[in-house]
Amino acid sequence: MKKMRGISLLNLVFFIPGILLSVSVWNSYNRYIGNVDDYLPTPKGVYVLDEGKKAVGVFEKDLGEEQFTARLFDTATGNVLKEFVLDSDFSGELGPAVYQQGGVIIPTYNSSNGLRINFIRPSGEVEELARSTVHIPGGMGSGTYSWRGRLIVSGETIGQALYLAQVKDGKLQMANFNNPDLLPARPVSVNEVHRSFENDQAVPIFSVSLKDDRTAFVSGILDNNGLPLVLLQNKEENTFDAEDRAGASFAKHFGFNNAKLVRENGDYPGKAVFYNAAKSEWGAAVPTPKPVYQAKVFLLNDQEVLIAGSTAEDELNGTVLGYVFNEKTGKYSDATDLLGKLSYEDLKGEDIEFHKEPDSDTLYYVNGEHAAAGFVNVKSREAKVFGGDLVRSWVVAENETRVSFSSFWNYVRQGGPLVINWAVWLFIPLATIFSGALLPRLLSGTRSKKIAEGVALPGKIVDMRETGLYVNERPQVGFTVRFEDEGQVKEIEIKQVISYLNDIKVGDPVMISYNRKKNKAVFITEEDLKDMGQQPGTEPEIIRNAVLRRIEPYGRVNRGQALQLHFTADGRDYVVPVVQPPGFEYRVGERASLALIQGTVRLYSYGNGGSFEKSEQFTLEGEVLRVEEYPITIGGRKLMLFEVLLTEGSVPLRKINSLYVPRELPVKAGITVPVAMRKDDYLKEVRLHRGGKQGAAKVTSVQYDGTLGERPLATITLERGGMTYRMTQTIEPMYGVEVGDELWIAYDEASREAIIVNYSST
Repeated sequence: MKKMRGISLLNLVFFIPGILLSVSVWNSYNRYIGNVDDYLPTPKGVYVLDEGKKAVGVFEKDLGEEQFTARLFDTATGNVLKEFVLDSDFSGELGPAVYQQGGVIIPTYNSSNGLRINFIRPSGEVEELARSTVHIPGGMGSGTYSWRGRLIVSGETIGQALYLAQVKDGKLQMANFNNPDLLPARPVSVNEVHRSFENDQAVPIFSVSLKDDRTAFVSGILDNNGLPLVLLQNKEENTFDAEDRAGASFAKHFGFNNAKLVRENGDYPGKAVFYNAAKSEWGAAVPTPKPVYQAKVFLLNDQEVLIAGSTAEDELNGTVLGYVFNEKTGKYSDATDLLGKLSYEDLKGEDIEFHKEPDSDTLYYVNGEHAAAGFVNVKSREAKVFGGDLVRSWVVAENETRVSFSSFWNYVRQGGPLVINWAVWLFIPLATIFSGALLPRLLSGTRSKKIAEGVALPGKIVDMRETGLYVNERPQVGFTVRFEDEGQVKEIEIKQVISYLNDIKVGDPVMISYNRKKNKAVFITEEDLKDMGQQPGTEPEIIRNAVLRRIEPYGRVNRGQALQLHFTADGRDYVVPVVQPPGFEYRVGERASLALIQGTVRLYSYGNGGSFEKSEQFTLEGEVLRVEEYPITIGGRKLMLFEVLLTEGSVPLRKINSLYVPRELPVKAGITVPVAMRKDDYLKEVRLHRGGKQGAAKVTSVQYDGTLGERPLATITLERGGMTYRMTQTIEPMYGVEVGDELWIAYDEASREAIIVNYSST
């Protein structure tokens, strides 16, 4: 009887209101399919492909989404051929587009992942070219340019390195302004030279302020080696003269005619005119087949420009016409079949773009403000313009206007109070059963899969904010985590529901599992690491035969010098910070083995010093007695000096070791760290400490033979009391060992063996 009452109560509480709401939802749904146009998404951009046969529509983000929805359409039928997403956060906008290799490149921006360079081909295949390597402080508002078929990006990476990037022929190239081989001093800021991207110069130019108060002018495009051209301003030279000198030099190198640029002349009736940038002189009007008044000039590619304007001197009395002008050959192609479909107001818009690839007959038109696009084949004269409303209507498939599962699902996706109430009253009982029985198991499996697909890395929380979502009265928090992966400092956002009792704050160290392919991460715990069979000292991945390509100095530290070594192995680049002691030298062209440990790249061995093979390696637990920080930070890693006491054996050993430590890791006295040594070295140290004598000895010779880890391996000859001792051991590079130093050693008079106990105080 009680059971029957429970069922009746359940019907009364949930299903009767659910039935009433279902009737209301059905009536509302029928009104929706009768007025579906009112619910269509708004296009943010439209781009025609494949000579007008296809078009890409990029639509505004749904509330709470961090991505644009893009659809590839067949322009003849309006059918959706493919649907995909373009990553962008809430503040993101579409950047200037470029057409390359038959496809269109559309930049978007995500504040966590940086610039997303989306290369969309007519097949619907989408490739992201940047892969979280290109960042622009402040987002899409500045730093991205479309110039003669190239996408140009200037900005600053997360590691505060200034750079110039170029996308040409569907490939991304980057030049690091902090490269000492490029500029004579450290760059402080990079700014576009005014109007240089608007044909004021034959080649766009950036002005780079250097730390030594000099100014360098840098070409806005890259040469065949992936590097920009550089010209320094002379002391006696004013800025404008230096800009003109750079413009002439860059134009000559890249093959542009700096003395015959096609530019707009503001004098009535506003024809396109040849301009001599070398002499700052206006020339004759460009002799177009028919007069073009109030002309606008659009740069298309390295050879062609579009001259568009009015048939009448007063644009209000004329129609729009225009020609593609080849600056190399002097020939024209008539584009009026497309331009005649536009108004002169369209030409004046800030978001209007024209694109034409070299050796192509198709000119493409993009209007970002009105989300319109078009094309013309300058040979066949076929032309068409697709307005935003037309593209918007293509979203509606045939079954959207009649009762179907697809149209009902799209209606539900619109949300609204009625749908939300209906979903609540109808599905809460089912959701309760599902969550109680199956959901925990599914979530656990999903989390385990995410952890297994990533690599465990240490990180630090640099920002946290509530998203506004609550689960069981607990807030969801968006954590921004900074970490190092394969020598690069990255940031990523992780959303997680937490308890108000959790004592989590900015600056806390964390462990994450980072999926490089998806650029996503989840937090992991010590228990997760155990389940994965990983511990903080997991066996490193050894990268053999890495070639040292470049050495970047970072200043002196004690008796050594801080360096950043740039290695290449198997087509990939790796960056390793080291300290070089006096008398030892890293050389470009030498080979090394690198160790990749939880995303951090370290030197495993260099030169002929040997290696830590597993059969020789011996790992001890050491207690950190003292930590000393130095004002050297390279690639997100700060230089620290550790004094560690090894007490596992019968004789306690004191070791001094410098290390570049990720800023996210908490390091302080009292913690326990693993210390790796070669077994023979350890046994010798124990033997000499236990049975040998100690005293001062003078260094008479030092020879280096590579490194073990980041510690150079030295063969040292010493003299004490008329006796000569010889030792081969790794040394602390911040202290170094030089001829004439007096070291405190442990030694054996019979075998003449010795080890360093304390370094020279000089």
